[in-house]
Amino acid sequence: MTKLIGLSPRLLTEDTVEKQFVNTRYLTPLNKRGLNTIMISLDNPNVEDILKLCDGFLITGGTDLDPTTYNQINNGLSKGIDLRLDNLDKLIIEHAVKHKKPLLGICRGHQSLNVFLGGTLYQDLDHLNNNHNKVKENHFIQIDKNDFINIDGIINVNSYHHQAIKDLAEDLEVIGRHNDQTIEMVFHKTLPIFAVQWHPEINSESQISQIIFDKFNHLIKNQ
Repeated sequence: MTKLIGLSPRLLTEDTVEKQFVNTRYLTPLNKRGLNTIMISLDNPNVEDILKLCDGFLITGGTDLDPTTYNQINNGLSKGIDLRLDNLDKLIIEHAVKHKKPLLGICRGHQSLNVFLGGTLYQDLDHLNNNHNKVKENHFIQIDKNDFINIDGIINVNSYHHQAIKDLAEDLEVIGRHNDQTIEMVFHKTLPIFAVQWHPEINSESQISQIIFDKFNHLIKNQ
């Protein structure tokens, strides 16, 4: 039976009409690997029934998390927050952890994973001199040699974020950092769960992106 991947939705409003969506860029590399995909929409009366159907999850990029989710106050640095999105990300992550299902977090998903496993975020990277937002290429990350994924050394990626992991969740291990020490890639110490701060789906045919989606595919099909 074809494996089913559940993806978190994101929001936009056009002419006062709210729309839930998943960017096609997230779907394409999954579908190309023979995986079915489904968006887990907000406000389902029993979302757990939907989560049970899924063999794995992708937590997508998007707007900022509400700082109250990691015991901080929003002084205007966190933008576009919506607790419905935070709550759904939390439910998906908790389900994946409880049932040991594979999960890939991308950008906001990377941050959500850390927060809902007990970590915190920098609400804005104003303490750094380096720009991490709207960088199409030449954002260099050092990946430590590891036993989790076949990437090590310096890689060239994109960057579209102004927040980042601050205090790392206890169950996560860092394998990738920018030269300013911003955490860019993590994996769970015991579960088939990992996350990246950049957007591999933007150029899903690049060598690094293919390794990431191949690893996710491997975790899904070998769980």
